[in-house]
Amino acid sequence: MKSFKVIITMLLAALIPVGGLTARAATSDTIYPEDADFIKSLNFTSLDDFAVNGEVYAFAENNKVSVFDSGALTVYETDKTVIALDCDGEKFYFATDGGEVYSLPYSEEQEPAEYELTEKTDTVIIGNFTYRLSKDGTLKIADFDSDKVVTAQGSYKNLKSFGDTAYAICENELYSFKGDKYEKISLEYADYAATQRIAIGNTYDRLKSYTLKFVKIAAGAYMTEIDLTSLDGDFFTAGATTSSATETTALLLCYTGKNAAIVAIGDTSYILLKSKTAETAVTCETAPEFENATITGNTIYASPYVIIGTAAQPDAAGMIVKVNKKLQYENVLGSAFYEVEYTVNETTKTGYVAEGFLTAFIIEDNKEPNVVPDPDYSEKDDVKTVLLIFAVVVLVLAAVGYLAYVGTSGKRNKSRKKDKTQTNEES
Repeated sequence: MKSFKVIITMLLAALIPVGGLTARAATSDTIYPEDADFIKSLNFTSLDDFAVNGEVYAFAENNKVSVFDSGALTVYETDKTVIALDCDGEKFYFATDGGEVYSLPYSEEQEPAEYELTEKTDTVIIGNFTYRLSKDGTLKIADFDSDKVVTAQGSYKNLKSFGDTAYAICENELYSFKGDKYEKISLEYADYAATQRIAIGNTYDRLKSYTLKFVKIAAGAYMTEIDLTSLDGDFFTAGATTSSATETTALLLCYTGKNAAIVAIGDTSYILLKSKTAETAVTCETAPEFENATITGNTIYASPYVIIGTAAQPDAAGMIVKVNKKLQYENVLGSAFYEVEYTVNETTKTGYVAEGFLTAFIIEDNKEPNVVPDPDYSEKDDVKTVLLIFAVVVLVLAAVGYLAYVGTSGKRNKSRKKDKTQTNEES
């Protein structure tokens, strides 16, 4: 029965990997979206109105208000049709077909605002130029200085001015007018929806088998935050996607799939295009305070980054390891780490332990760390040794007793002879 329990335990242990994650065959390769997959043109099929604040634009279409700001698009939805937009200072307002006016940003629980939108007009005057919109959609531009009149091509609506610029809608697109020149405003924004379906692939295994490397991330590269504590599904749990403002140094955790790299900056991990990284040499190594150590934590990691995904050796508490070097890199590594060598099943491996999770160990008699006991060793050897010592002690005591007996025997014989002589003389 005991053997059966041992076999079951071994089978269960083989089925449960580090950190409770499930090691499985990759269902598909990891592919990070190319830059072109993120960039979308802002288009409308039924553009009703607009408002402008410098380089920030708001658009009304059916029951939605879309706000474009610095390459990002935010969409607000209402349960009513949005019929008009306006901007006062830096704040946008929109009116619905129910008669309510709301400010942006908008939420469903929001109360209506006390604001009157600017009335629509068919004439805008800016400097020496007059812009006049006819009912048939014709927009004419008159220059007071030269009496020159220009007719803009197309059919327009919603003539407005913001700042020193006139604007109008033509065929669901926004146009700007300065002087007698006009142009279509083309806006592109980043759509990160594709990052929610990035396959994990073989990343689980790759994270545990990489050597220490650092990379430079190109300025402008898209990076998506990912959760490496959750790798038991088909897709990464993705967070925010950002674009690196400048060239950035990061810890390389692994390359994975067809085109992806996984890196860490501080305590945060990201996935990005491998083509946006370049391996680089950094100076972050110092001599360790001790040559050998005892692990006081529970895990040795494949990279100097503490997360379940990089856990390489569980149940490490109490292991004696050789310490190769200490790593410190502010703003790149989350803390100081030690590179260590440890032995498992007669195989020497390299891993990393965070500072504070190992203590100095002094090797006695010049023995190497992780000395494996003699496989022929048995507790019976100790029993035999004890019995042998006991036998020797018994023999020594017996010899001492015999010598003592022999030594006192002569004295007893002399005493008997003396007593016998005295008795004869008295007779």
